[in-house]
Amino acid sequence: MKYLKKYFFHITKLQRLGLYIVIIMILLFEVVQNISFRNNDFSLTEADKLFLKEYSSSLATKKDFSYKNRQLKDSISPFNPNDFTKDNWLSLGFSDKQADIILKYKKIVGGEFKSKEEFSKCYVIDEEKYQKLEPYLLLPSKKEVNKDVNTPSVTYKNFNPNDLPQQGWEKLGFSAKQAEIIMKYKQILGGKFTSKEQLKKCFVVSDEKYLEMKPYILLPEKIKQDEKFAIKQTKAKINYSSFDPNLYTEKDWQKIGFTSKQAETIIKYKKILGGKFTSKDQLRKCYVISDEKYIELEPYITFTTNNEQIEKKSETKANENSVSKNEIKNKFNPNDLTKEEWIKLGFSEKQANTILNFKKSLGGEFKDAQTLKKCYAISDDKFKEIVPYLYFK
Repeated sequence: MKYLKKYFFHITKLQRLGLYIVIIMILLFEVVQNISFRNNDFSLTEADKLFLKEYSSSLATKKDFSYKNRQLKDSISPFNPNDFTKDNWLSLGFSDKQADIILKYKKIVGGEFKSKEEFSKCYVIDEEKYQKLEPYLLLPSKKEVNKDVNTPSVTYKNFNPNDLPQQGWEKLGFSAKQAEIIMKYKQILGGKFTSKEQLKKCFVVSDEKYLEMKPYILLPEKIKQDEKFAIKQTKAKINYSSFDPNLYTEKDWQKIGFTSKQAETIIKYKKILGGKFTSKDQLRKCYVISDEKYIELEPYITFTTNNEQIEKKSETKANENSVSKNEIKNKFNPNDLTKEEWIKLGFSEKQANTILNFKKSLGGEFKDAQTLKKCYAISDDKFKEIVPYLYFK
């Protein structure tokens, strides 16, 4: 043991001297390094300085934004959006233009929001903003529908909407007035629905009703034409000026962002209305004019009172199509008239076709004079001329 202890732990004088020298060198190295580090100048490059500046700025902005959001959230109290003025919307963080659009959208839906769902559909209110406001909205989640307790539930079967007469729509749960509007809407489309999407856009077909019917509608979901209509009318910014839609030609509509096909549809729609728009609401209901586009147009739409140009056109048309009572010698059953006979009564070929198509949609006959009067192609004045001579079997 003594041998092992001496062998492993004995250090000579020379070894101790070497060990001392190594320790001293290590200490000297540490001292030199410390002095060198203190004297070294760590200067930042221009790129480093710019990066640090932007990073500090972004942190400050994020902190400020977070504070403003928290402050806005803390300041919101339950409110009815129908009572809000422009200043109120601005106080909720909307821009000046967004506030104007929300107020115009409220007019479009009838002057007031009836549900949270209706409010959320305003295109300037994104999903994130709506989720923040939704808990504070003093509105029902969905529009309340008054249902008659005695109204029977509808049993759906597969159907093609192009084959349904007005009574067929009533059997599906629509009122007589709604069914009439759907039939007129089909006329505007050219007498035929080509997709489910077109039917969905009819304003008397609610989202709930459409979802009920959708599985049974024997039409494709969409066609290429629907996708074209869904595209925003124009990407370029348009400088609008006041205009009378009754004086606009197809080229004029194209100049404000509509396609050739859309412009043609608007003109046809005007003809179906009797050749003249009488209110902004009529123009809004044209299915090729999106809500966003209408909101852009609405401030510039004017209807010229006592417009000589319109009056002259109306008088000319009236003279061309007018039939005096003396020319109709005998009473007639409108269900028996052919296309040529309607033309002889002063209607144009297109109007005669519309009347016959309308009769077909009703199941093949007009039940009474009031049913005939509902046809778009027959103006009130024209109806007054022929009504004394009508009879029905």
